[in-house]
Amino acid sequence: MPHDHACHDACGCGHDHGDATGPRPPTAKAPAPWRPAAATRVLAVGIFRRADQILCAPVHSDAGTIIGWRPLGGGIGFGERAADALTREIQEETGQEITDIQPLGVLENLFEHEGVPGHEIVFAFTARFTRPEIYEADALAFTEADRTEEAKWIPLAKARAGRIRLFPEGLAGLLPE
Repeated sequence: MPHDHACHDACGCGHDHGDATGPRPPTAKAPAPWRPAAATRVLAVGIFRRADQILCAPVHSDAGTIIGWRPLGGGIGFGERAADALTREIQEETGQEITDIQPLGVLENLFEHEGVPGHEIVFAFTARFTRPEIYEADALAFTEADRTEEAKWIPLAKARAGRIRLFPEGLAGLLPE
């Protein structure tokens, strides 16, 4: 886009205003795109239900578009029980406490993301947040890899009908009606 020259000195627009304006301010760098590890990851995810919806985080392509949704959770550390890992991950990512953690099933997820193969063993649990007001909100902020995003309530009917992708593959089949 051409520069209109209407900006003030040291505006940071990238136009060369001359030596009197000083250096251009630094620009933010986009985070490196996520790629699956070249090893099997073991994860715990939590299924938090609100009527016929579950709380999920967006899964992005490199272009930034949402390609699907995944329940909140994360990696299980060596010597850590899956349910304890879920409790820890939810606390770290959202600052929330959870309760009523019940095993739902285990999925083996062989997948490809942006051309890179991945392999996960996913322990899925049903759980509840201890604060009921979370179920009244449209979204829940979470932090992962130093970036904050919003988890949203996803209609299960759309996931079961294939109108939205739910990760890991097979998760919709584990969820009771």
